[in-house]
Amino acid sequence: MPPDLAEHTLAAVFNRAGYETMRTCKRGNSYEAANAKFSIRNDASKRGGTPETGSAWHADQVLNYLEKREAGKGGDEDPSPFLIYFGFSHPHDVRDGTPELLEKYGAVNHTDPNVLPPANAKQPALPKNYLPAHPFHHGHPNLRDEVAVKGVWKKRDERTIRNELGRQFACVENIDIQIGRVLQKLQAMGELENTYIFYTADHGMAIGRHGLQGKQNLYEHTWRVPFIAKGPGIEPGSRAAGNIYLLDVLATLCDLAEIEAPKTNEGISFRPVLEGRRETIREVLYGVYSGGTKPGMRCVKRGDWKLIKYDVLDGEVRQTQLFNLAENPHEYLEEHHAPGVIALTSATPRKEQRNLAVDPRYAEQRRELEQLLLQEQRRLDDPYRLWDQKKD
Repeated sequence: MPPDLAEHTLAAVFNRAGYETMRTCKRGNSYEAANAKFSIRNDASKRGGTPETGSAWHADQVLNYLEKREAGKGGDEDPSPFLIYFGFSHPHDVRDGTPELLEKYGAVNHTDPNVLPPANAKQPALPKNYLPAHPFHHGHPNLRDEVAVKGVWKKRDERTIRNELGRQFACVENIDIQIGRVLQKLQAMGELENTYIFYTADHGMAIGRHGLQGKQNLYEHTWRVPFIAKGPGIEPGSRAAGNIYLLDVLATLCDLAEIEAPKTNEGISFRPVLEGRRETIREVLYGVYSGGTKPGMRCVKRGDWKLIKYDVLDGEVRQTQLFNLAENPHEYLEEHHAPGVIALTSATPRKEQRNLAVDPRYAEQRRELEQLLLQEQRRLDDPYRLWDQKKD
């Protein structure tokens, strides 16, 4: 790692290329030295349900910046290009939505752990892969996101989960509204069609899926992140698998802006995917969660096949899961076939939609992915090995 690592991060790279860089986002959980490189910065954690305490505040910071650019000094518009990092505090908990959007989704900002939130027919349905409990321990005892999120705590009952999903939907729709305000401003300035816009997130959130609540797992609902792009050369409404990591964003932005990516960059530009010239930029994806007991969780995905392994709690939990995501996109487990679960979700998995790791018909797929997982661990200098892997 170079001693001047911050000089190789997003804002610093674009500053040197003559861009004006602006940032608004929540505080914490990020690289402060990189954040400090933005030439204009208005950060604050805003997870309330009013314009002043919620997502509208972040949009206001961007709109204020654009209005100042539009006014310019001496009446002339600012000729320098801009890069805006437009982040939000929601939908990270606490998910205190605005009153009108909470009403739309039948949810309340629940604060009493001793009673259940009220049921409401307008609340989102339980996810198809909902479970009342995960079949084995996830390996991170007393994990905040699984036991202490206000409004959920340790509960996984239908009323709690549906209310929390309603709160999540309310917060996400408010983000949509705030992004819309900024897009309208760019349109009015004549900049919208000349601007690349990336929308993404750092992870998903379980909220009842597989009996989990937080982000510390490697199921698709959490490991896979959204990525929506708009800009010159990108066909509206097109879709692609991509197979990208978030570390590829810097390389891609540099490619689009015709800026040399920093030497420290380990990402790959996915410009060919955005422009419809390729479907993916890599064949294999590798995932890790090692924030709890070690070694933790590992996964690898190639094509439709995905392997997840758990080696946690000092060997108490050692599990392997194998999924064909084309046939089982929700990663149904044996527990999802239980009549009581089906009655709650109204989702009836097909017989073959389950963990295939011990099915002898798929022994070859498992063997190949087990080998591939170890190859990725070695390639990426993973310091741990799982219980059934060869030690280097």
